Amino acid sequence: MALRRELGTVTAFLIGLGVAIGSGIFRTPSIVSDKVSAPWLIIGMWALGGVFILFSGLVSAELSTRFPQAGGEYVYLREAYGELVAFFFGWGYTVFIIGGGAATIAAACGEASAELFGVDEGYARFFGAGALVAVTGINAVGLKAGAWVQNVLTATKILAIVGVSIAAFMLGDSDTHWTAPLEIPPERTLFATLVLAFPPVLWAYEGTTDAVKMAEEVDDVHRALPRALIGSALALTILYVTINIAYLSVLTPGEIAASKFAPSDVMARLFGPVGHKVMTLLSLVVFFGALSSTILATVRVTFALARDGLAPRQLAHMSKGQSPVVALCAAASIAMVFTLARGFSQILSIYFLAAAVLFGLAYASLFVFRHRDPPEGPPPHVFRAPGGRVIAGVLITIQCAMGAMIVVESPLDSLYTVLLLASLAVTYVVWRRFVPRSGKVA
Repeated sequence: MALRRELGTVTAFLIGLGVAIGSGIFRTPSIVSDKVSAPWLIIGMWALGGVFILFSGLVSAELSTRFPQAGGEYVYLREAYGELVAFFFGWGYTVFIIGGGAATIAAACGEASAELFGVDEGYARFFGAGALVAVTGINAVGLKAGAWVQNVLTATKILAIVGVSIAAFMLGDSDTHWTAPLEIPPERTLFATLVLAFPPVLWAYEGTTDAVKMAEEVDDVHRALPRALIGSALALTILYVTINIAYLSVLTPGEIAASKFAPSDVMARLFGPVGHKVMTLLSLVVFFGALSSTILATVRVTFALARDGLAPRQLAHMSKGQSPVVALCAAASIAMVFTLARGFSQILSIYFLAAAVLFGLAYASLFVFRHRDPPEGPPPHVFRAPGGRVIAGVLITIQCAMGAMIVVESPLDSLYTVLLLASLAVTYVVWRRFVPRSGKVA
């Protein structure tokens, strides 16, 4: 089934911002501040996250212009390594990245809802599940409806961040000592401290490259996607460094570490209980928008998997509004299981362990395609990432370091994650034994 190219550069750019600006920048500054208490290093970590996502955007721009098809990394792995690895990635991505990623945002949405309505935090998971149902319904209406909602919500989120920053810079008067030394727990090294602080930083940037999953639906894809990916990485870095400086202009690192939602506590300090209520409500809008963008873009991987005959055919069905309704409902169901079973920080660790494996494979595919290129290089329409092999190597190294540290810190959930990932290889053998090779789904 050929998809219509209905999305432009602006929407591709806003999809990246829309997915990324969500639970991360509102929920994870407390985790980062708890890991690294020195203000200068807190800002440095957020800037380093921007460098990482820019590198990721450059590699993704090259891969997406080589293969401008729905599914993003799934397509690259299929072309680089074959069907087994594509099956492994597609199902791993559906369970852990789509399901786990959406669940992490839903968990934050539930926490904010419980705080806003003043109910026990035990009800947070049910609020989160309700948010999943709502965004799935919106995106099931069709691509244009989902894209329109995500554009409006993304603009609202950016305005909220800018508004908090302006208020903090104008009215803030914290006791932050910007040159305070870093305090490292005796049981940890500097390296371990930095690696543990990096996943919550990257969560705020996660999704910046998700527009590649919709490459088959982007007009003038060979120019639009590189511009959108690089532009969204630079814009997010500026936004995130600015907002974290703003947080520290009102609260000390210790106060941020003790806060679940830093923006709400910033506004409470500046404007009292009313400011806290308004900011918590805006946080809910932010989380809802990120959840909508996540479901809108990433489920294209599941669609592509089914279109290739590596998942039930029903998951490849597109509605008249160009929405993969069955795939949306399947992904939302997986996310709901995570949301009801685990909390925000636990889901985040599971997500990044799986991401270390899955995205590490995706970055490594660049080496394969560069090796296959003729002496004169790739076709002219391909965006060639400067220093592509070096950049991909850096990304893989960082992913491996984060994955190893998560295993050490969360051994039980890591064991479950690794076992489920390993079972996918066995599942492929079973799938191929009982499902004939019939080519792509029509």
